[in-house]
Amino acid sequence: MFFSNAIKTPSMAHINGTAITVLPDETLLNAAIRQGIDFPNSCRVGGCATCKCKLTEGKVKEHTESSYLLSDDEMDQGFILACQSVPLSDIRIEVDLSLQAAQHSVCGTVIAQQRLTHDITRLNVQLDAPLNYRGGQFANLSMASLPEVQRSYSFATPSQQNAQVSFFVRKLPGGVFSSHIHDQNLLGQSVTIEGPAGDFWLRDADAPLLLVAGGSGLAPILALLQEALQANVARSATVLFGAREEKDLYCLAEIAEIGRLWHGEFRFVAVLSEVKDGDLWQGKRGLVTEQIPALLENGAHAYLCGPPGMIDSAVLTLGQNGVAKEHIHADRFVSRMDAAAAQSQTAKSAPTAEPIDTSTANVASVFAYLKYFMFHLVGLFSAAAILAGGAYVTLGLLAVLFFYIVGDALLGDDTSVPEFTHPRILTIQLWLAWPLLSLIVFSAVWSVSPADPLGFGHWFTQLSGYDVIAARNLTSFGNHLSALILTGLTIGLIGTITGHELTHRTWDPVSMLIGRWLLAYSFDTSFAIEHVYGHHRYVSTEHDPATAPRGRNVYHHVLASTIKGNISAWNIEARRLKRKAYALYSPHNAVLRGYLMSALLVGAAWALGGAVGAAFFTLCALFGKSLLEIVNYMEHYGMVRNPETPVQPRHSWNTNRRISSWTMFNLTRHSHHHAQGEVPYHELKPYQDAPMMINGYLTTILVALIPPLWHALMTPKVLAWDRNYASKEEQALAARANQRSGIASLIRAN
Repeated sequence: MFFSNAIKTPSMAHINGTAITVLPDETLLNAAIRQGIDFPNSCRVGGCATCKCKLTEGKVKEHTESSYLLSDDEMDQGFILACQSVPLSDIRIEVDLSLQAAQHSVCGTVIAQQRLTHDITRLNVQLDAPLNYRGGQFANLSMASLPEVQRSYSFATPSQQNAQVSFFVRKLPGGVFSSHIHDQNLLGQSVTIEGPAGDFWLRDADAPLLLVAGGSGLAPILALLQEALQANVARSATVLFGAREEKDLYCLAEIAEIGRLWHGEFRFVAVLSEVKDGDLWQGKRGLVTEQIPALLENGAHAYLCGPPGMIDSAVLTLGQNGVAKEHIHADRFVSRMDAAAAQSQTAKSAPTAEPIDTSTANVASVFAYLKYFMFHLVGLFSAAAILAGGAYVTLGLLAVLFFYIVGDALLGDDTSVPEFTHPRILTIQLWLAWPLLSLIVFSAVWSVSPADPLGFGHWFTQLSGYDVIAARNLTSFGNHLSALILTGLTIGLIGTITGHELTHRTWDPVSMLIGRWLLAYSFDTSFAIEHVYGHHRYVSTEHDPATAPRGRNVYHHVLASTIKGNISAWNIEARRLKRKAYALYSPHNAVLRGYLMSALLVGAAWALGGAVGAAFFTLCALFGKSLLEIVNYMEHYGMVRNPETPVQPRHSWNTNRRISSWTMFNLTRHSHHHAQGEVPYHELKPYQDAPMMINGYLTTILVALIPPLWHALMTPKVLAWDRNYASKEEQALAARANQRSGIASLIRAN
């Protein structure tokens, strides 16, 4: 299947058996609403999961990473976000249409604003009429003083007959709505509320309760508890509230009052993750999820509300302690629409890079297509240098290095954004990497073989008139070492870069197959799992194995990221297999299948070149894998991010260097790639205001290999990132990272 298939003609979508037509490039939600289906929805930007539905047949392309909001279990069952899904074929979905029917639009007036913490404001609204909802649900808010802007927030109080509602609004860097609520006097202003939405509420049962809240996720937990108190629920309850510092705790008196009136045992535990030395805090320290095993009661049902990282950690811990999946209810709190808005707004406290204006972009010329074939020319040149033998191998390696380093230095940036009208050509360019890499690796293994496997040398000599067998016999150890480096470099360049692009196209089985085989050449098919479902979710946080913390050297990172990345991939795959009732050690295990693919390549190298050929290929593959981890190191070194906030362009080091861009399928435009991981390489935009690498990719790789030079050049860049890009919250995370870095200039910056 080509990338652009099934989006040029209308497709059919069957929603609970009702057929609708979906236009090219139209989302399922827009098509449903256009044709009169009252489809559940709220934010319509992939920020709330109200429009989630189960895909039972067909394929879709998702515009954004749904794993921020959908649980692993929902993803494994085939749930999608209708507002972000474009059909790639005729599809069938199942959805509960009764959820939307209960929503209403009610006007009201702001009657109180209360600053709860330095960044959270309580907004109290008197509605014109009561609104029925469950504690834990949320609604869409819009202000008359901020026309055409709507955001989603959880109710912080249960439904009341006096028609008063309350919301906790956390000020998000770049958030237009949250800044308005936080900074302006809104008393007496008109508010419109649409809701309720969401399915997070207390289920009927007698089991003990464990409620875990992180940051602003306390709002729905409070509403849920107050509703339960009004209903005389008599269940043992334990509330864990995680915050960074003591100043971030709020509503403690309200929680204490709930505990005093609760019909049963009630425990409240506050946990601080960033207590400074010398602070007088006497309570629990560390991550809030670390307290779960000690406080979990037998048979408890869990209700979780907070950032995705906290939710996933809590779900894993609960599962390990015997809590069944059906008794774990979670709301991934990502600040709803303010989080989505922050991705497109620029704020002084947390700037997001703006892409080049493409409104006047020209249709791609022939050269725009041909420039990406420079990638293939580098590969063919490398194979020719290896076969030429002798000093030509070393000269070929030096020529490739010269081409990248000098080319990037002299030819400047490529900021063009042409409109490609023939994307199939670009997809074929990617697919051609497989036979090209196979040729290079075969040439490398043949070059160290004691014989002439497959009679290739004899055939090539007759064809070209150049005696490659004689040239091979004159190749010295040093030149063979050059061949190893050159082959490893091309495995990273042609195998990993292309495999990375193709395995992001999870909807295309052909691209996935080719991509995984390309990754097999570097013993790294697990990358197709961990990168897509792990790295893109946790990038620039402590949960991400591929993000290098400040002060780490590249050699440590290569080893640590390789080990932790494989463990992460294994855990992700193990969870998938368990939910599908497949055996862990079975043909269904994609990790094991990937290891077998690499083993087959080693076996092929042995068949061609004996033990020497197999060993040589193994070293080349490991070098290629190391290059990936070096690239990971330099793409996100020193970055920090609160997992509660969306990934933004500022969370990746970017470069627009011309040669690197043309020969690496725009991997250089990494800031846009992480902001929108589903966008194909030819549609990535240059973010000229994004944090910039030292230079082009190969130049930066060479600098990274010299740790003193790397830290000398990157420490000023990291400090500049803290000043110019980091939000206030990220600056606090950066200060902690600086303290742990071991680099004097970073420590002094605090």
